[in-house]
Amino acid sequence: MADIDVSKLSITEIDQITCFNNAGELEFIMDEIQEGAINNTQEKVDITGRGGRKIGSLKKNKAVTVTATNGLLVGGALAAQTGTSVEQGSFKVRKTEVAIVNSNKATLTGTPVGTAGAEIGYAYLKNANGSLGKKLEQDATASATGKFAYAASEITFFDGDIPAGSEIVVFYDEEVVSAKISNDSETYSKTLKMYVDVTAQDNCDNLFHGQFIINRADFSGEFDISMGGDPTVHAIEAESLAGGCSGSTNLWDFIVY
Repeated sequence: MADIDVSKLSITEIDQITCFNNAGELEFIMDEIQEGAINNTQEKVDITGRGGRKIGSLKKNKAVTVTATNGLLVGGALAAQTGTSVEQGSFKVRKTEVAIVNSNKATLTGTPVGTAGAEIGYAYLKNANGSLGKKLEQDATASATGKFAYAASEITFFDGDIPAGSEIVVFYDEEVVSAKISNDSETYSKTLKMYVDVTAQDNCDNLFHGQFIINRADFSGEFDISMGGDPTVHAIEAESLAGGCSGSTNLWDFIVY
Protein backbone atom coordinates (compact mmCIF):
# COMPACT_ATOMS: atom_id res chain seq x y z
CA MET A 1 0.00 0.00 0.00
CA ALA A 2 1.49 3.31 -1.13
CA ASP A 3 1.89 6.11 1.41
CA ILE A 4 -0.22 9.26 1.06
CA ASP A 5 2.04 12.28 0.63
CA VAL A 6 0.70 15.11 2.78
CA SER A 7 3.71 17.39 2.48
CA LYS A 8 2.18 19.76 -0.10
CA LEU A 9 -1.57 19.92 0.36
CA SER A 10 -3.98 22.79 -0.10
CA ILE A 11 -7.49 22.61 1.36
CA THR A 12 -9.66 24.01 -1.41
CA GLU A 13 -13.16 23.49 -0.02
CA ILE A 14 -15.11 22.63 3.11
CA ASP A 15 -17.59 20.01 1.94
CA GLN A 16 -19.71 19.58 5.04
CA ILE A 17 -19.81 19.37 8.82
CA THR A 18 -21.64 16.40 10.31
CA CYS A 19 -22.38 15.94 14.02
CA PHE A 20 -23.60 12.96 16.02
CA ASN A 21 -24.63 12.45 19.64
CA ASN A 22 -23.24 9.79 22.01
CA ALA A 23 -25.80 7.27 20.77
CA GLY A 24 -24.49 7.68 17.22
CA GLU A 25 -27.64 9.47 16.08
CA LEU A 26 -27.28 12.23 13.50
CA GLU A 27 -27.84 15.68 14.99
CA PHE A 28 -27.25 17.81 11.90
CA ILE A 29 -25.44 18.28 8.59
CA MET A 30 -24.13 21.64 7.36
CA ASP A 31 -23.33 21.49 3.64
CA GLU A 32 -23.57 25.10 2.45
CA ILE A 33 -20.51 26.33 4.31
CA GLN A 34 -19.19 29.70 3.21
CA GLU A 35 -16.09 29.66 5.40
CA GLY A 36 -14.65 27.83 8.35
CA ALA A 37 -11.55 27.47 10.48
CA ILE A 38 -9.95 25.16 13.02
CA ASN A 39 -8.04 27.44 15.38
CA ASN A 40 -5.23 25.83 17.37
CA THR A 41 -3.56 27.48 20.36
CA GLN A 42 -1.20 26.60 23.17
CA GLU A 43 0.37 28.48 26.04
CA LYS A 44 4.11 28.87 26.43
CA VAL A 45 5.74 30.06 29.65
CA ASP A 46 9.39 31.06 29.51
CA ILE A 47 11.87 29.52 31.95
CA THR A 48 14.56 32.03 32.83
CA GLY A 49 17.92 31.75 34.50
CA ARG A 50 20.56 34.11 35.80
CA GLY A 51 20.12 37.67 34.55
CA GLY A 52 16.67 36.86 33.25
CA ARG A 53 17.98 35.05 30.18
CA LYS A 54 15.66 32.49 28.61
CA ILE A 55 16.87 28.94 29.13
CA GLY A 56 13.76 27.02 28.21
CA SER A 57 10.01 27.08 27.99
CA LEU A 58 7.05 25.28 29.48
CA LYS A 59 4.31 24.46 26.99
CA LYS A 60 0.78 23.68 28.14
CA ASN A 61 -2.95 24.16 27.65
CA LYS A 62 -3.46 23.24 24.02
CA ALA A 63 -6.87 24.35 22.76
CA VAL A 64 -8.82 23.92 19.53
CA THR A 65 -11.84 25.94 18.41
CA VAL A 66 -13.87 25.17 15.30
CA THR A 67 -15.82 27.97 13.63
CA ALA A 68 -17.97 27.87 10.51
CA THR A 69 -20.53 29.99 8.71
CA ASN A 70 -23.27 28.29 6.74
CA GLY A 71 -25.34 29.96 4.04
CA LEU A 72 -28.56 28.43 5.36
CA LEU A 73 -30.09 28.14 8.80
CA VAL A 74 -29.80 24.55 10.09
CA GLY A 75 -32.35 23.48 12.70
CA GLY A 76 -30.22 20.71 14.20
CA ALA A 77 -27.32 23.10 14.67
CA LEU A 78 -29.62 25.58 16.42
CA ALA A 79 -30.70 22.72 18.69
CA ALA A 80 -27.04 21.95 19.44
CA GLN A 81 -26.39 25.60 20.33
CA THR A 82 -29.46 25.81 22.59
CA GLY A 83 -29.13 22.30 24.05
CA THR A 84 -32.60 21.27 22.93
CA SER A 85 -34.02 19.26 20.04
CA VAL A 86 -36.10 19.81 16.93
CA GLU A 87 -39.68 18.92 17.88
CA GLN A 88 -42.27 17.96 15.28
CA GLY A 89 -45.96 18.44 15.97
CA SER A 90 -48.75 21.00 16.15
CA PHE A 91 -47.86 24.26 17.86
CA LYS A 92 -49.59 27.60 18.36
CA VAL A 93 -48.45 30.70 16.48
CA ARG A 94 -49.79 34.24 16.71
CA LYS A 95 -51.38 35.27 13.41
CA THR A 96 -52.18 38.76 12.16
CA GLU A 97 -54.94 38.93 9.60
CA VAL A 98 -56.58 41.76 7.70
CA ALA A 99 -60.17 41.03 6.59
CA ILE A 100 -62.70 43.07 4.63
CA VAL A 101 -66.19 43.66 6.02
CA ASN A 102 -69.13 43.02 3.72
CA SER A 103 -72.79 42.79 4.81
CA ASN A 104 -71.70 43.12 8.46
CA LYS A 105 -69.46 40.05 8.19
CA ALA A 106 -65.77 39.29 7.69
CA THR A 107 -64.33 35.86 6.91
CA LEU A 108 -60.96 34.72 8.28
CA THR A 109 -58.58 32.48 6.35
CA GLY A 110 -57.18 30.91 9.52
CA THR A 111 -58.75 29.02 12.40
CA PRO A 112 -58.44 30.78 15.76
CA VAL A 113 -58.02 28.51 18.79
CA GLY A 114 -58.58 29.21 22.45
CA THR A 115 -61.44 29.58 24.91
CA ALA A 116 -64.77 29.41 23.09
CA GLY A 117 -66.24 32.89 22.87
CA ALA A 118 -62.83 34.53 23.29
CA GLU A 119 -60.74 33.00 20.51
CA ILE A 120 -60.03 36.40 18.97
CA GLY A 121 -60.73 38.80 21.81
CA TYR A 122 -60.50 42.06 19.89
CA ALA A 123 -60.77 43.43 16.37
CA TYR A 124 -59.39 46.80 15.24
CA LEU A 125 -60.79 49.01 12.51
CA LYS A 126 -58.04 49.99 10.09
CA ASN A 127 -57.77 53.70 9.38
CA ALA A 128 -57.23 55.15 5.90
CA ASN A 129 -53.56 55.84 6.73
CA GLY A 130 -52.96 52.22 7.76
CA SER A 131 -52.99 52.77 11.52
CA LEU A 132 -55.36 50.91 13.82
CA GLY A 133 -58.30 52.82 15.22
CA LYS A 134 -61.57 51.76 16.83
CA LYS A 135 -61.33 48.65 19.02
CA LEU A 136 -64.17 46.13 19.05
CA GLU A 137 -64.55 43.33 21.56
CA GLN A 138 -65.68 39.75 21.04
CA ASP A 139 -68.91 38.67 22.76
CA ALA A 140 -71.51 35.95 22.44
CA THR A 141 -73.59 38.15 20.13
CA ALA A 142 -72.95 41.29 18.11
CA SER A 143 -74.29 44.49 19.64
CA ALA A 144 -74.29 48.24 19.08
CA THR A 145 -71.86 48.70 21.97
CA GLY A 146 -68.91 47.71 19.79
CA LYS A 147 -69.24 43.95 20.33
CA PHE A 148 -68.83 41.31 17.61
CA ALA A 149 -69.49 37.58 17.49
CA TYR A 150 -67.32 34.83 15.99
CA ALA A 151 -68.17 31.33 14.74
CA ALA A 152 -66.80 29.00 12.06
CA SER A 153 -64.18 31.45 10.65
CA GLU A 154 -66.78 34.23 10.37
CA ILE A 155 -66.89 37.47 12.34
CA THR A 156 -70.32 39.09 12.63
CA PHE A 157 -70.76 42.79 13.46
CA PHE A 158 -73.92 44.60 14.57
CA ASP A 159 -75.98 45.79 11.63
CA GLY A 160 -74.55 49.09 10.36
CA ASP A 161 -71.75 49.22 12.98
CA ILE A 162 -68.93 48.79 10.42
CA PRO A 163 -69.27 50.29 6.92
CA ALA A 164 -69.07 47.85 4.01
CA GLY A 165 -65.59 47.65 2.50
CA SER A 166 -63.87 48.55 5.77
CA GLU A 167 -60.73 46.64 6.74
CA ILE A 168 -60.39 45.12 10.18
CA VAL A 169 -57.28 43.69 11.77
CA VAL A 170 -57.41 40.75 14.17
CA PHE A 171 -54.71 38.90 16.14
CA TYR A 172 -55.28 35.32 17.20
CA ASP A 173 -53.56 32.03 17.99
CA GLU A 174 -53.63 29.33 15.35
CA GLU A 175 -52.40 25.75 15.68
CA VAL A 176 -50.19 24.72 12.77
CA VAL A 177 -48.26 21.57 11.88
CA SER A 178 -44.67 22.69 12.35
CA ALA A 179 -41.19 22.12 13.69
CA LYS A 180 -40.17 23.84 16.94
CA ILE A 181 -36.78 24.66 18.47
CA SER A 182 -36.75 26.19 21.95
CA ASN A 183 -34.07 28.13 23.80
CA ASP A 184 -34.69 27.01 27.39
CA SER A 185 -32.97 29.15 30.03
CA GLU A 186 -32.13 26.03 32.05
CA THR A 187 -30.74 23.94 29.15
CA TYR A 188 -27.27 24.49 27.72
CA SER A 189 -25.41 23.77 24.49
CA LYS A 190 -24.45 20.22 23.54
CA THR A 191 -21.21 18.31 23.18
CA LEU A 192 -21.23 16.24 19.98
CA LYS A 193 -18.87 14.19 17.82
CA MET A 194 -17.97 16.30 14.79
CA TYR A 195 -16.66 15.38 11.35
CA VAL A 196 -15.36 18.16 9.11
CA ASP A 197 -15.05 16.94 5.50
CA VAL A 198 -12.78 18.87 3.15
CA THR A 199 -11.41 18.61 -0.37
CA ALA A 200 -7.63 18.87 -0.69
CA GLN A 201 -5.30 19.17 -3.66
CA ASP A 202 -1.54 18.70 -3.95
CA ASN A 203 0.89 20.60 -6.18
CA CYS A 204 0.51 17.93 -8.89
CA ASP A 205 -3.27 18.60 -9.05
CA ASN A 206 -4.18 15.31 -7.41
CA LEU A 207 -7.40 15.53 -5.40
CA PHE A 208 -7.82 14.04 -1.93
CA HIS A 209 -10.60 13.81 0.59
CA GLY A 210 -9.74 14.98 4.09
CA GLN A 211 -11.64 14.58 7.32
CA PHE A 212 -11.05 16.25 10.66
CA ILE A 213 -12.49 14.11 13.46
CA ILE A 214 -13.28 15.89 16.71
CA ASN A 215 -14.55 13.40 19.25
CA ARG A 216 -15.93 15.96 21.69
CA ALA A 217 -17.00 19.25 20.13
CA ASP A 218 -18.41 21.45 22.92
CA PHE A 219 -20.76 23.90 21.19
CA SER A 220 -20.94 27.52 22.23
CA GLY A 221 -24.33 28.85 23.25
CA GLU A 222 -23.41 32.35 22.08
CA PHE A 223 -24.66 33.06 18.57
CA ASP A 224 -26.55 35.63 16.52
CA ILE A 225 -29.48 35.21 14.14
CA SER A 226 -29.22 38.25 11.90
CA MET A 227 -32.25 39.28 9.86
CA GLY A 228 -32.81 42.17 7.52
CA GLY A 229 -31.18 43.40 4.32
CA ASP A 230 -28.61 40.62 4.00
CA PRO A 231 -29.48 36.92 3.78
CA THR A 232 -29.44 35.10 7.11
CA VAL A 233 -26.31 33.01 7.73
CA HIS A 234 -25.76 30.46 10.47
CA ALA A 235 -22.48 30.66 12.41
CA ILE A 236 -21.33 27.96 14.82
CA GLU A 237 -18.44 27.68 17.24
CA ALA A 238 -17.29 24.63 19.18
CA GLU A 239 -14.33 23.88 21.40
CA SER A 240 -12.61 20.50 21.21
CA LEU A 241 -12.40 18.66 24.53
CA ALA A 242 -9.93 15.89 25.36
CA GLY A 243 -10.74 12.89 27.52
CA GLY A 244 -14.28 11.58 27.59
CA CYS A 245 -15.29 7.91 27.77
CA SER A 246 -12.33 6.79 25.63
CA GLY A 247 -9.81 8.77 27.64
CA SER A 248 -8.19 10.02 24.43
CA THR A 249 -5.94 13.07 24.65
CA ASN A 250 -6.44 13.93 20.95
CA LEU A 251 -8.09 17.24 20.17
CA TRP A 252 -8.53 16.21 16.54
CA ASP A 253 -7.42 13.65 13.97
CA PHE A 254 -6.92 14.60 10.32
CA ILE A 255 -7.29 11.73 7.86
CA VAL A 256 -6.39 12.18 4.20
CA TYR A 257 -7.26 9.56 1.59
